[in-house]
Amino acid sequence: MTGESGELIGRVDFGWPAAGVVGEFDGRVKYSRLVGPGLTPGEVVFREKRREDALRAAGMAVVRWTWEELTNFDPIAARLRRALAPR
Repeated sequence: MTGESGELIGRVDFGWPAAGVVGEFDGRVKYSRLVGPGLTPGEVVFREKRREDALRAAGMAVVRWTWEELTNFDPIAARLRRALAPR
């Protein structure tokens, strides 16, 4: 996803740029096995927080969900519908 000036903010899992919405799927593996060399899980979470702050500063709404929430997608769908509704 890029900001208004075209700078790269970061990759997102799902994007509806015309609506100003991104969707982020979070699994625990990102904060455990996939932690890069020399990084701690805390550093990964901090980077994720900074990236999300940059997305919000660029005017994006961020909707997140996890594996556990996929058993009943209705609440996620409702959050997405609210985020995607014309403002």
